[in-house]
Amino acid sequence: MGRIWRLQRALREEMEEGLEVLDLSGLEAWLLRVVDTHPYPSDAARHMGLPPPTVSHMLRRLEEKNFLERSLDNKDLRRFSFRLTEKGRNALRQAEALMEAALRRRLARLKPEEIAHLLELLGRLEEA
Repeated sequence: MGRIWRLQRALREEMEEGLEVLDLSGLEAWLLRVVDTHPYPSDAARHMGLPPPTVSHMLRRLEEKNFLERSLDNKDLRRFSFRLTEKGRNALRQAEALMEAALRRRLARLKPEEIAHLLELLGRLEEA
């Protein structure tokens, strides 16, 4: 786990300058991705493994920066969800491109057969 954590951290650090230009942190970029499939704050927090108050604070900041917009749930007016604005979608695309570029730089150190093997192993680890 330590190696996975260090690799993930190294990739985030490589992206940091590009994310600053987008006015996002690494966690905020991740939250944009999560909100796209888990629009309710409690679901997003659970998916990310973060405390709900932390996610709520991040959601509020992203909403203030116009990356997200809040709407009431039609089925339960006490509950609200978030969705990405056009600015949020653009920022997410750019953040994911930064991550992909950083990962490609790391993968360039490997031979093609090593990359294929790594992807196969990661796929097996992802299986439920």
